[in-house]
Amino acid sequence: MSKKPIKSTALVPAGQRKPPAKRKPAAPAVMPATADTLLPVLRSELAVAKLVGTGGDVARDEGVVLVTGRAYATRECIVPAAEVYYDRESHPDGAGQWLGEADKVSWRDEASGYECIMLRDTRGGFLCGYVGVPSDHPLWGWDKGAVPADIGIEVHGGITYARLCQAGPTPARRLAVEARRICHVELSPAVYHEVAHATDHRVQDPHAWWLGFSCNHAYDLIPGDGRRAMPTSSSELARIYRDDAYVVRETIALAAQLRAIADGTEAPPRDGPPPIGLDPSRGGGRG
Repeated sequence: MSKKPIKSTALVPAGQRKPPAKRKPAAPAVMPATADTLLPVLRSELAVAKLVGTGGDVARDEGVVLVTGRAYATRECIVPAAEVYYDRESHPDGAGQWLGEADKVSWRDEASGYECIMLRDTRGGFLCGYVGVPSDHPLWGWDKGAVPADIGIEVHGGITYARLCQAGPTPARRLAVEARRICHVELSPAVYHEVAHATDHRVQDPHAWWLGFSCNHAYDLIPGDGRRAMPTSSSELARIYRDDAYVVRETIALAAQLRAIADGTEAPPRDGPPPIGLDPSRGGGRG
């Protein structure tokens, strides 16, 4: 009995070969958010304690954990969070005030109506704050260096970020991408559910312009900076880590100021002390 010849793909011209089928990434598993499910994935009682309330969902994918349906607590306030992310790659190592902190918190500020984000830098481990303004806002489209100093924005270190919403259709949203994206929270479907069609990707305002600040200045303690363990000068000794409470407060204050600019009114009084290190060249009101 003669053997059937084996057809070798190596002899098929390159132009006629079929590309290998791409595997569709699996959607992250979703579980109810309870003490029994949160502690094993967050591996921190401090982190679990900062998630206020009961109920909600938790999803995990590639070292990133997403919690929805829970408020987020800082030492100063309760944030009505839409999404809370914990990103193992972004989170600083070692002991510090960052223990138990989330790496991204998204919420809508009730007073201004603007979307807000607290986000940790993936390299330095410091926190940043962002506010998204709609396309009819006077500062929509302005570069971070073009925001005039006399407009009176007071925020930590001045405005250091100004860009369009980092949105885009994707057939399967990955938590590792969403945990580092500066964009609105989707209305539907939830970020951890698989999207059936690219056109299903919807956000509150896909053309929002995000203005933000960072806590990586000379007077800030940067967790990812190797010098933090052995300060060598008085200026380094004076550096302070800006925790989630500080960054949330500054973000809410920035949202209030941006709302006042849109309305042509004066910004309401700040809740707490004035920001540190205002830079007039970056939209700061004082030097």
